[in-house]
Amino acid sequence: MVIATNAFYFSASHTLHFPTENTAFSYSYTLLPIIQIVMLTIFPLTMRESLSLMTITLACHLWVDSFGGTMTSPDNIASYWLQTVIAFMVVWSQLSQLHMILRLYRQATLDPLTGIYNRRMLLQLAMRALAVSEERHSPFSVLLLDLDKFKRINDKWGHYAGDVVLQSFTRTVQERLRKSDIFGRFGGEEFIVFLPKCSGEVTAQIANRLLEEVESMDVPIDESRTPLKVTASIGISTFQPGDTLSSLIERADSALYQAKAEGRNCVRAYQPGHQTSVDARHSVSRDNIDMPTEASL
Repeated sequence: MVIATNAFYFSASHTLHFPTENTAFSYSYTLLPIIQIVMLTIFPLTMRESLSLMTITLACHLWVDSFGGTMTSPDNIASYWLQTVIAFMVVWSQLSQLHMILRLYRQATLDPLTGIYNRRMLLQLAMRALAVSEERHSPFSVLLLDLDKFKRINDKWGHYAGDVVLQSFTRTVQERLRKSDIFGRFGGEEFIVFLPKCSGEVTAQIANRLLEEVESMDVPIDESRTPLKVTASIGISTFQPGDTLSSLIERADSALYQAKAEGRNCVRAYQPGHQTSVDARHSVSRDNIDMPTEASL
């Protein structure tokens, strides 16, 4: 649109011979640069994008005025000043729109307390990632994490302490995941991680490392209290042919339930074809466990 409008302005200036022959009819076309700048108000652009488009308009306007030899005329100087003032107002409007859209996007997709994906966005991203994994025949796994005895923390220390625990837990987990992993709050004190390109064995390594990191957390509530210690239980499921996202989450939930039933603070992996889950710690040594990197997967 910017290029087309400037091309039309250049064509009109050549056809109507302005600004050398400035008639009332041709003068209306000299307003095109100002109109174009004002039209940009409807687009929520970044400052760089906005200034780039305005630079194109300014360059075309200056070229036409230079060609007519009227660049330094009082009328044109006044026109440049007017365009500059309007340009600042347009940029402010565009940035305000962009800020509002981004704020609405964050409110719609992120959990307000922890800043990670909420359930709705989490499932949308997981559906896409699972479809890609199926298409490429690559592994896909799920971790379902639940903070142990979280209700007692709220009852004993208050909801503020519970919020601090959730935020600390989120940071601890998020810092140890890859950029390709999808991490979000599933509800209450329950969190979920979708791991593309992760086999069951690698997923068990990740789960055990996360469990160790959570165990080592010190959650400061205030200066007068001893930092809280928390633990978590984790359920694992890995994609099998015919699986859907719902079935993967259900199996991870079954494994998490098993971890809760067997004393909490442990990892359980759901095994296809078995009614019970197994302890991931029995099959994966917790010595020399390294978190996977993008290059190793």
